[in-house]
Order: sequence, then structure tokens, then C-alpha cells
Amino acid sequence: MSATIITPFAEHETRVSRAPSSKALLRVENVSKSFGANTALHPVSLEIGRGEVVAIVGRSGSGKSTLLRLVAGLEKPSSGRILIEDEPLGAGINPRARLMFQDAALLPWLSVLENVLLATPRGPDRRPIAREALEHVGLGAREREWPLVLSGGQRQRVALARALASAAELILFDEPLGALDALTRLEMQNLIERLWLESRFSAVLVTHDVEEAVTLADRVLVMEGGKLTFETAVELERPRTRSGRAFIGLKEKVLAEVMRS
Repeated sequence: MSATIITPFAEHETRVSRAPSSKALLRVENVSKSFGANTALHPVSLEIGRGEVVAIVGRSGSGKSTLLRLVAGLEKPSSGRILIEDEPLGAGINPRARLMFQDAALLPWLSVLENVLLATPRGPDRRPIAREALEHVGLGAREREWPLVLSGGQRQRVALARALASAAELILFDEPLGALDALTRLEMQNLIERLWLESRFSAVLVTHDVEEAVTLADRVLVMEGGKLTFETAVELERPRTRSGRAFIGLKEKVLAEVMRS
């Protein structure tokens, strides 16, 4: 395995949102989930292409996190199927995806580097890969420190480095920035966007923050009552300018759909 996890584009190059390619990385086909008599997710279908970021926004309890847990393999669908490059997802954890929660879930008795190494595939290059991931999130100099001395934002940076070093083809973000203060959250959004510009990873982002969704995603979906009720492409150049008229207009459009649901 190569020690290189990031292949940058040319400096200052901008990227425009794309529709998924003809061969989707992830395909969700009529997937539903019930817990006893409670239907948490009605039949949902969704495709995500390689290098695409899809955001799902909606109120609490709308089914967003349930869908993410199904894709991660933490829950089994009640009906339908999930495919990764046309291969049905088997029982257990999805080995080609990495889930990042609001809680960084770092082990306090391991150093920053050791926490990243937990997710790094075994091989002679695993330590250089983990170190490179920490460099990309700005924590290369803190690899020997303990998680408890880090701020909340720094712990989430370690969790992001762990996801990058894991060689996962799909990163699943479940409100990863929800517990951060406003400034740290903005810094993390900018970091995620920069890393996407460098590596073009595929991702599903679940968030309550409509502005965050429009900033980071190629498509934004609205979920309500366990159903996908709205979808729009974000055809704005990256890195995105939040004060631009097109950005504000799209944000207000998505917010109106969330409020209507």
C-alpha cells in the first residue's frame, strides 16, 4: 500500500458539483427499517457516485441517522438492499465505509497517532499513512499527545484523520460537528472542504445545519418522516463563497423545504 493518501489538484483549481457517474459507488434500493411497530425509514432509494458528497438534512427523528447506520452495516434493513459497486452489502459492518460521529470516540489510553493507527490497514506503510493523515488535518506535531489534552475540535480532527487513513471508499458523517462551538465548526467545515478538493473522497453527510450542507455537498436531500422529500444539486464552484447570492438563495430554498416538512 502506498503511503500517499492525498493526491492534490493544481493549486487554486476550482471544482463544480457533478451528478453521480453511471456506475455508482453506493446504491440504496428500496431500503426500509422498522423497529417493532415503528417504521423509522420508509422505502428509500439513493445513488452516490465516486467523489460525490451528498448531504441529508431534516428534523430530529426524520430517519437520517437510521439510513446512515444501515449503510454503515450497524443495522440490517427490514427490506431492500444496499450495494457497493454493484456488490450487495453482507452481514456486519460495511468494510468499505467509515462512520464519523459527533463524539470523536478516541481511546484515552492511546496517543493521537495510536488512535489513527487503529483504523489504518496493516502493512509496512501504515505508520507513514497515519502520520500523513495527521499532517493533513494540522496535527502532525501532536501525534504523541493524549486525547484528553486536545480541544473538542482537535479531537474531531483526529477522528477525521482516522477516517482518511482507513482507506475507506465512503465516509459517513453523522452530525460530526454538532457539538462544536460556532468558530470551530466553521474551521472544520473549511478543513473538510479543503480535504475534499485534494482527495475527492465520497461521503454522506447527515446534518441539521443547512448552510453546512450547501457548503460541503454536491447534492442536498431533505428527509422527513422516514422519506426523502426533496433533492437539489449544488452547482456552485469550490471553495464556496457563503456570502454569494447563489449560495444564499440555495440555502434559503433548502431551508424552506425543511421548514415545510
